[in-house]
Amino acid sequence: MSEEITIKEIMSSPPITVSLEESVIRAAKIMAENKIGCVIVVNNDGKPVGIVTRRDLVEKVLAKAKDPLRTRVKDIMSSPLVYVGPNTPILEAAKLMSRKDIRHLPVIDVNGLIGVVSDRDILTVAPEYIELMIVRKGGI
Repeated sequence: MSEEITIKEIMSSPPITVSLEESVIRAAKIMAENKIGCVIVVNNDGKPVGIVTRRDLVEKVLAKAKDPLRTRVKDIMSSPLVYVGPNTPILEAAKLMSRKDIRHLPVIDVNGLIGVVSDRDILTVAPEYIELMIVRKGGI
């Protein structure tokens, strides 16, 4: 049953975006205000070019004692984007997330960025994927 569910059925939409030049502190505030684990970074044309996650904030800013007021999201974002289409089965997305050791996937169709899906979104509808999702780099 779960393998029939597609990403478009569980993704969060619209996705929250920030510009390349946005400060890390502003991105963190946006994430906190919206209770989300990532923001999608877009260029001047609105095209998605990267992602900033809570993990990025901890590992690339806090752990390295960088100034979050002066550091720009373009300097810490993960890029190129790993993404899925809206008709991707959730099992395929879960496997991709596990293989790439990521927790968030932008959803992009022919018109551009339309949503974001998290590992939590997938596990909410398909708890049987828990072992697949927790076995990441280096094991449990």
